[in-house]
Parts: sequence; structure tokens; C-alpha cells
Amino acid sequence: MIKKVLIAFILFCAGYSQELSAQINRYEFDSTFLANYGWPGSVNSYRTVKSKTTYKSSYDLLSDNSPAMINHGNTGLLYPQPYINFKLDLLLEKDRLPPYYSVEGVYKIDCVYISGFDYYKLWETNKLNPYEFNGEHYKDSLKILLYNEENLGSWHSPLDNTTITSDFGLRRAVWHYGIDIRVRTGDPVYAAFDGVVRISGYDRRGFGRFILIRHKNGLETLYAHLSKNLMKLGQIVKAGDIIGKGGNSGRSTAPHLHFELRYSGNAIDPNEIFNFNENKIISSSYTVNHQTFAYLEEANKIRYHVIRSGDTLSGLSYRYGVSINKMCSLNGIGRNTILRIGQRVRVN
Repeated sequence: MIKKVLIAFILFCAGYSQELSAQINRYEFDSTFLANYGWPGSVNSYRTVKSKTTYKSSYDLLSDNSPAMINHGNTGLLYPQPYINFKLDLLLEKDRLPPYYSVEGVYKIDCVYISGFDYYKLWETNKLNPYEFNGEHYKDSLKILLYNEENLGSWHSPLDNTTITSDFGLRRAVWHYGIDIRVRTGDPVYAAFDGVVRISGYDRRGFGRFILIRHKNGLETLYAHLSKNLMKLGQIVKAGDIIGKGGNSGRSTAPHLHFELRYSGNAIDPNEIFNFNENKIISSSYTVNHQTFAYLEEANKIRYHVIRSGDTLSGLSYRYGVSINKMCSLNGIGRNTILRIGQRVRVN
């Protein structure tokens, strides 16, 4: 009987932990909510919490300029307007984290990183592209001011020397969504614009040590294959701040910086914003329109390799820059499957 109760308790805790993780790692801020709570002057108090070996996050939205009190939902609790707490109701009622959680740090984040652009309403600390937006369908035209000294800050090249070793575009049948810049291990890597760190992570089969920054200007930038990551989740950065050290971590054959520019999760060719030959920015503004994402029609095409004598999965992996596990998954085969001459193998 005791054994059954113990198993039931463990399953309950696992389920509760999963539910908590899902809610505190991601939140979508409703536009009506943003409009109703006087965002100018408000800040986001950002907490990182730790469950065993997995880092999670929760969000409290506060304002320091309104003494009015409101009733928060159905909890019966009063907070200074517009103090809104997005932790679970259980945490609201007990005002504490479960015993297997501990607060690791608190950060203050300007509300522009949530309300500045429509897609910024979604804050996700694990997934690089959570926005579910297909740039192929983008029909609007949006002029983005990239920098100014008054409220957006300045700009900075991601590296002191910007020699491109692999450009944006089709590479060995797989689309390369950024540029690779030559780097020596340990070289400083800089934030391109003012922003806040949305993701600071490690992907041993892909980007290695990487940082993704959400910027005031409406873009997000990604810096990958670092040897050292100097930024924490939720940390505010200025253009030119050293955010990491160049390296060769993850899926990489030589030291380099993989650098991406993104709008609503879709990559933009960095060459449209930076002149890397002269190490300077092209203009103080950039217009996002349907041409920005025209490359996606080509990038999204499915490509195949026809097997010839001597071909192996490891050889195809190296040639097309795709992992063996990925190819096996795409083709419904195993690592030990015998490849037949004339067989079509999907490589992207």
C-alpha cells in the first residue's frame, strides 16, 4: 500500500512539475491586456528558478508609478496597479515556490521587450523560434529604425574583424540561415544592438554555446559556436558589450561565429543590414517586406541525393551538413541500413 502511495505521489509531482515548467517558460501577453495596464514606465521583474538540474523562469510585471490597487483575477489578492503576477495560482495563493524550486536571480526588463512589436508579446526562454510565423506569407512593409542615440542605442559589429567564411544562402543542399565569420578562439563577440538576452544555452549537436538577444529595434540576433558564454538569461546588454568568446563548440569544424538576424523568427540576410567587407552598418533603418523573405521559397524545397557506388551516411552527412540521425529520421531508415545504388535519400 505504501509503495502504491509513493508511486502515485511521484507521478503527481512529475506531472505538476511539467505543468509548472510549461507555464513559467513561456507566456503570451494579450494585446488588450497590454493596452489596459499603462505600459509606459513599467518594467518586467524577471526571475530564474531552478528545478533539480533544469532552469525555468517566471514573470512578474510591475509599475512603479501608480498607487492604485486592483483585484488580481479570482484570487482575491490586491496588488499595486498594474502589478500582475504570472506564476501559477498555487504560487499566488501561497506566495512561494514549491520546495523543489529555488530562486536563482531577479532582473528588471524594460516593457519595450514585450510590447514594442506585435510578436514580442510572446516571451519564450527555450525555443529559438516560437512565433509560428511563415515569412513566405508576409505581405506588409515595415520600416524599422535600427539605431539612434536617444532611445534605441547605437550599433556594433559582432566582431572586430569580419571576414566571411560561409555566406547566407544554399550550402550543400541545406539552407544556411546566417553567416559564418572567421574567429580565433577567445576573440570577443559583441552585441550588435541594445537588447535583452532571451535565450542563453548550449546545443552540442548544433549551435554549441549560443546566445539569442531580443532588441529594442524589433530584431533578434543569434551568436553561435562560442567557446564561452558571458550572458545570463534576462540580462540587459548595450551595443558593443562583450557577450561571449569566439570558439568552435557544437557542430563545427573550425573556430567561427555563426551570426543571424531575425524578424518574427524568420532569418534576414545579414548582408542587407551590415557591410562586412568594410565592417560597418549600411543604414540607420531597414524595411521588412515580402522581398526580405523571398528566399524561403527556395530554402523550403525538399532536396534528395541519388545514391552512387561508395556513398555512405557519414559521407552524406559531411557533404550536406546534416546529421546522420536527421537523415535517418527524414528517410525512415536506421544507421545500419544498406544504401542501394539509385536510391533517393532526402537530405533536408
